[in-house]
Amino acid sequence: MIRSIRTPVLLLGAVLLTACNKDAKTEGEVATAMADGSIDTSMSGDAADARGLALVRVVNAAPDVRQLTIRGDNMQSLPAVEYQTVSQYQNIDKNWNTFEVSGTTDGTYSPLETNREMLTDGYRYTMVVMREEDGGALKTRILRDEISSDNSKAHVRVIHAARGTDEINVVAQGGETLFDGINYSSEAGFKDVTPWSGTLEFRTEDGNRSLLTLPNVNLQAGMSYTIVVARKNASSVEAFWFTDKQMP
Repeated sequence: MIRSIRTPVLLLGAVLLTACNKDAKTEGEVATAMADGSIDTSMSGDAADARGLALVRVVNAAPDVRQLTIRGDNMQSLPAVEYQTVSQYQNIDKNWNTFEVSGTTDGTYSPLETNREMLTDGYRYTMVVMREEDGGALKTRILRDEISSDNSKAHVRVIHAARGTDEINVVAQGGETLFDGINYSSEAGFKDVTPWSGTLEFRTEDGNRSLLTLPNVNLQAGMSYTIVVARKNASSVEAFWFTDKQMP
């Protein structure tokens, strides 16, 4: 389920082990928990590969952009996405795609950002839409999703979309630093972690200043967590997340 974090309880975990060096193409279908509590199931990477398709979804990390829509080369429109929301995976049948991003709500389509990307058949991608660091134009990043089938560990990544914020460290309170120096508009790729409960902290790398503290953290084995750190306004940093699970 997609969660918004202000005074949060997060299903998340700590104790860092190793990075996922697995093939990102899944053998099984992937179940994603959606914002409304429903579960969206997308085809396996192997099935997508056999059909010559890549799978792309969109995350809106720009709080002032409503009804965010994306259009590809073949005029295919991805679903409108509100802030703190992820769309369902969409099938894309072209390897080179120019994605146009629009946030208008008056029925017209006015591209605000363009991003040309090379996609690989059978692989999953998340397009994260955020503001440039100065708060001006929109900026997009397309990240490859590596949804692990390992049910003995949890799998966590963090995306830094909080503009105007220094590099971020993610720390298990009283323990180790899980992610070190995540740059704005970058991700800390999926890590395998041991199921754990406690408090998770987000801090600036420069000065070690606290940005966000998440108490009562509880990571579940077999789940892949994407956490997006965003800036709602000049004084408020928040986070939201969604989960994926590769089915047998």
